[in-house]
Amino acid sequence: MKRLLLVLLCSALAVAAQTAPAYRIATPGYHWHFPADDGAHPAFANEWWYFTGNLHTAAGRRFGFELTFFRISPAPGADAAHDLYFTHFAISGIGGSQYLSRERARRGNWQQAGVAATPTGLRLWNENWTADFDASGPRHLHAVWGQQSLDLDLVPGPRMLNGRDGWSQKGSAPGEASYYYSFPRMQATGTLQAQAVTGVAWTDHEFATDQLGPHQQGWDWMGLHLPGGDLMLFNLRQDNGSRDPHSAGTWKPLGGAPVALDEADFQMMPTRHWRGYPVAWRVLVPRLHLDFNVNAELDDQEFHAPAAGVTYWEGAVSLAGTHAGRQGHHQIQGDGYLELTGYGQRFNLLQ
Repeated sequence: MKRLLLVLLCSALAVAAQTAPAYRIATPGYHWHFPADDGAHPAFANEWWYFTGNLHTAAGRRFGFELTFFRISPAPGADAAHDLYFTHFAISGIGGSQYLSRERARRGNWQQAGVAATPTGLRLWNENWTADFDASGPRHLHAVWGQQSLDLDLVPGPRMLNGRDGWSQKGSAPGEASYYYSFPRMQATGTLQAQAVTGVAWTDHEFATDQLGPHQQGWDWMGLHLPGGDLMLFNLRQDNGSRDPHSAGTWKPLGGAPVALDEADFQMMPTRHWRGYPVAWRVLVPRLHLDFNVNAELDDQEFHAPAAGVTYWEGAVSLAGTHAGRQGHHQIQGDGYLELTGYGQRFNLLQ
């Protein structure tokens, strides 16, 4: 009898293990459905919508901005209304050496943050910080806190699927990946700090479960606007300081189809540091005949997020270098954003 009870108990535990809630993981072959996939994916542990831009006034004053919405699920199978929402808002005053940043942390069940359908599309919101989408993509950003203010209309270009048809592999184990696409070049007009501005913005949308491997410390990411197109690169760093072979990128030529880049297609070499962060780089992309330098427009663009328990560097950059074309070497210039995570401690927000 005891043996029978033991067998039944083991069988019950096995069935319970099979039926216990579990997060979905990112695997190859995802079928994208836009604009629905611009919204939330509660079956995955975490998700982010990332907006940055390089803006200028008519008088030539330049700014950078970041507005990022994070959705974090508290547990597998939890009601999506209980998701946690962290939102990071920063403005970089280029030339004026002013960096302003704020963080908000809210729960969806407090009715203070979430992802909601609207008559024209969807809205990401964290109190009065919002990002509105229609079927074509992001169309409006709004955020105000004290001296920080941002109100932009956006005209999105085509979506860019990163990695293999939007599956971005970060490690060798199952699930060490994300679903990842971008709007790399969006025209932006509106106001920032109560001044009329125009410029170019970038949006990333990524969702996953445990996308980093146990020995990955963080990443160095660039989203850059070049004269001939837009370039996204990321270095994944191991905890021993080495470069992970799953580092990758995407090149989107103007008017052309995205080109996936793997670790062997590019090099990112730090040339200057600020408080341990590599804020200047030399970048080589032999496949695209590119050789250029990336420099922070302002060294102190470090974002402190105590509610999320992370600190990282996220800021506006400029670039200058050469492109070797059929007519010889040509000087190129551009701008964009640089993100540096996992310096000092492992970046755990999305784990």
